[in-house]
Amino acid sequence: MRLKNALSITLLAAALAACGGDDTRYVDREDPTPVEYMPVDGYVLGFWVMEPQDDCDSPCINDVSPYGDPLYAVDQNGEPVSPNLDEGGAVGRVAVFDGDTRFVTRDTSSLNNTVIGERFTLHLRARTDQTDTGPVFSLVSGSSAALTIGLANDRLLLELPAQNRRLLTSLEGDGWREIQLASDGERVTLAVDCETVAAFDAEPGVPVLSTGALGVSVGGRNGAYFTGAVDVVRLSRQDEGNLFCES
Repeated sequence: MRLKNALSITLLAAALAACGGDDTRYVDREDPTPVEYMPVDGYVLGFWVMEPQDDCDSPCINDVSPYGDPLYAVDQNGEPVSPNLDEGGAVGRVAVFDGDTRFVTRDTSSLNNTVIGERFTLHLRARTDQTDTGPVFSLVSGSSAALTIGLANDRLLLELPAQNRRLLTSLEGDGWREIQLASDGERVTLAVDCETVAAFDAEPGVPVLSTGALGVSVGGRNGAYFTGAVDVVRLSRQDEGNLFCES
């Protein structure tokens, strides 16, 4: 859905609050006027557009999902650190990662205490110039990861340990990558820039992710870090269509 008039972040936030979270969005980077709306409902576990939140006890990124679980910025020792944010995001700003910080949801968050299930969708907009694959997004429980997406300038690595899957995809060109990973409970698909690059049938009786609750880590995990930028992270516990693409 496209609107003719651009809305500021403030107006968008107000519209979201007024409508009960039914119409969140990102703005076309090439032309600031069109707006594509991403629906927000009870299925959306997290939706981060890299805007800081003021009422946290340490630096954090606002979550515009109904659960409202911020991402907290931490250094390699797990200590709070100010996030490096830059202008030019599709909505709001972009988070810049220099290989020594990451954003995490806390163990006390609703997300970290919610089982995602076999149906889920991840939307991720990120870019990097690094030649080595760095973990840009992970779903974790303690020191173990149920999902990791690693990104380099010319390839993407998807790891789903429960399914014994480690998929490496070559990428062409450079700039922002719009990544969608979706599971309908039986089949898992991975798309980059609106093109399906991998798909497989989930092994019956084996969880796609985990039977336990998982938290989010953006920009690193277990001592490995990502260098680049992240624009949008959206996690839903239903099989959503690719919201980066025109229907």
